[in-house]
Amino acid sequence: MLMVVGLILNLMFVLFFPQIVADRDMSADTVFVFQMSLFASWCICVFGGVLLKVGKHKAGFILVAIGSLLFVPLGLVAMIGARKLKEKDQGSTLEARREALLNADKDAA
Repeated sequence: MLMVVGLILNLMFVLFFPQIVADRDMSADTVFVFQMSLFASWCICVFGGVLLKVGKHKAGFILVAIGSLLFVPLGLVAMIGARKLKEKDQGSTLEARREALLNADKDAA
């Protein structure tokens, strides 16, 4: 859930980027290039989030982390959420391996 909130915050930053930099002396082309770079970075985050949900936790976390770099400090919300998803799944597989070892020891005895 935290990762989804982070992705929504990142998308809001992408959409409101032209208003944020309106008082700067930047040309419209420069603003557009920055906004498209942010959008591409956000797409990488979303793809990483999809990979996390599908089960490719390491690759998904890496993509979310890379995509969130341009959005610091807002990107930290998505990165923390992705890390929690990754760790939650690792904990469940660790418990499953421990139970399998215990069952194997009981079967051997």
